[in-house]
Amino acid sequence: MPLPVAHGLIGASIVIASRAWSSWRENWWPLLVGMVLAISPDFDLFFAWVLKYNIQIHGSFTHSIVFAVVLGFIGAGLVKDLNWRGIKTYTLIAMSHGLLDVCTKKEFGGAQLLWPFSMRKIRLDLFSYYEFYPESGRQSLWLVLQEVVIISLREALVCLPVLLVVIWWKGYSRQRRVI
Repeated sequence: MPLPVAHGLIGASIVIASRAWSSWRENWWPLLVGMVLAISPDFDLFFAWVLKYNIQIHGSFTHSIVFAVVLGFIGAGLVKDLNWRGIKTYTLIAMSHGLLDVCTKKEFGGAQLLWPFSMRKIRLDLFSYYEFYPESGRQSLWLVLQEVVIISLREALVCLPVLLVVIWWKGYSRQRRVI
């Protein structure tokens, strides 16, 4: 389960790669919507941590392709890009979350990508990224925060270069068109 840093940076990378980029000032809203959509499937943790549902609810329907399509329509509507290209882009952003979780699970979890057609949580068994499920009352807040910072820095080291390459590529391709 990557933390919001990885999901948000991947979502931002997809937004930048898919749009005609002019400036940060003009594209901040689509970028923010993309980052939030990429993170939003983890809102199922609200059920586990706040409403005290079993932690196994994480990775369920909110990580599915069907849910990603719904989020794709919402995201495209929010950025006023409600056409085939916009819907595909924001669906891919939302789907990136479940796919990233599938890739980073080996021994626990996975994602119900095929919900409602299958309740099976899919995982590729490639490697375990880490398991971060803080338990209230068992870990001090300080230890949880330390772990969050360390994991977030690792995610930034992996995903920030992806974002920077996409930004560089967009600038490079725009310059080549001008020449």
